[in-house]
Amino acid sequence: MKTIKVGNKTLKVKLAMTPKQQKQGLMNVQGMGPTKLPEDEGMLFVYRREEILSFWMKNTTLPLSIAFIDKKGNITEIRDMEPMGMESVRSTKPAQYALEVNQGWFSKNNIKVGDKAKLDLFRIRVAIQPKVYTEE
Repeated sequence: MKTIKVGNKTLKVKLAMTPKQQKQGLMNVQGMGPTKLPEDEGMLFVYRREEILSFWMKNTTLPLSIAFIDKKGNITEIRDMEPMGMESVRSTKPAQYALEVNQGWFSKNNIKVGDKAKLDLFRIRVAIQPKVYTEE
């Protein structure tokens, strides 16, 4: 797991960087209770570029909140998502990252739109850059 800072709160996150990881997300994950993730843990979805992102809760039994984050680390939107929901939750602005946590985590920690998520962006960006092959 990777550690990031959201506002003034530290959070451990699992990274979803590949299309397969992003499609799977937190589906079929059993949390504590079984309806919660461990406190101060979540999943960070990392995309190659900013775009309109869309999520749903198919086969996800955990009530979650999601923050859409732009390429500069600014939280642009926070939404709640209901377990097993089939309706898409779309960002209203292009985002490069999405952070899923237990529902209510953002409000409980006084984190709101406009706050910063401090990610180790260089290492994440390096990991998702397409490989360049030289001609022989």
